[in-house]
Amino acid sequence: MSNFFKNNKLVFFLISMVLLIVIVGYSMRAQSASLSEQYASDTSSLGGRIVSYPVTMVSNFFSNLLTSDDEVGKLKKEAQSVDQIKADKERLEKENKSLKKELDMKDISQFNPVSTTVIGRSPDQWMNTIIIDKGKKSDLKENMAVITSQGLVGRIKKVNQFSSQVELISTSVKTSKLSVDIQQDNENIFGMINRYDEDKGLLVISDIDNKYHVKKGSKVVTNGLGDQLPKGILVGKVQKVENDEYGLSKVAYIKTSTNIKELNHVYVAKRDPVTIPSSDESGEE
Repeated sequence: MSNFFKNNKLVFFLISMVLLIVIVGYSMRAQSASLSEQYASDTSSLGGRIVSYPVTMVSNFFSNLLTSDDEVGKLKKEAQSVDQIKADKERLEKENKSLKKELDMKDISQFNPVSTTVIGRSPDQWMNTIIIDKGKKSDLKENMAVITSQGLVGRIKKVNQFSSQVELISTSVKTSKLSVDIQQDNENIFGMINRYDEDKGLLVISDIDNKYHVKKGSKVVTNGLGDQLPKGILVGKVQKVENDEYGLSKVAYIKTSTNIKELNHVYVAKRDPVTIPSSDESGEE
């Protein structure tokens, strides 16, 4: 009887061990995927990568493209800013150079000049008139000479309270002739500037007597006759001389000493130096 129980215990123990091994093996198989499942999973993963790669590439391309567009836009703005800075620099240098010339008052101080700024200029009247920012309140009057340190610009045509209209020496108005002297050697050759040649950009003195040999480079100045302008203001220099169409007289072309096309600051001559008493005369008084 005791042998029977001993044998049954051994069998029971062996059966338990077998069941334990089976259960552990099954559990381990449940946790690890089969070969077919691993193959299917790897295939699916590879397919996902194949599909997602071009999508990612396209996405990155457009993202970089947008970034590049933004950078290009920024670079364009920076380039425009640089161009604007260069333009401002050139303009300021030009204005500075002009103002330095205007500060040289030794040639025009005798006219008791009033400094003014050009505040208006019509495109269709560019070479005819300008508007300055001084008028009757600054004691300006019609026919006063308008000058720069380089020479004559024109004369006041109309005076308002706080502004004035200046008729330029390059005006196309036929009645506005300017009497001048061509200075050369020891003589003054009288002439009348009666028009402005727009094609050549030069003033024209016509009807010069053939007996005069007018030289290129001769100075042309106001002579103070007839037009109420002070005497001796530089107008320009003779650029070239030729016979008129009939050969009866000569025509002289004058390059203005002042750049009429670009005027920012000008002066109004409030008095003629001829009217200023000399030191001897003032002493007698």
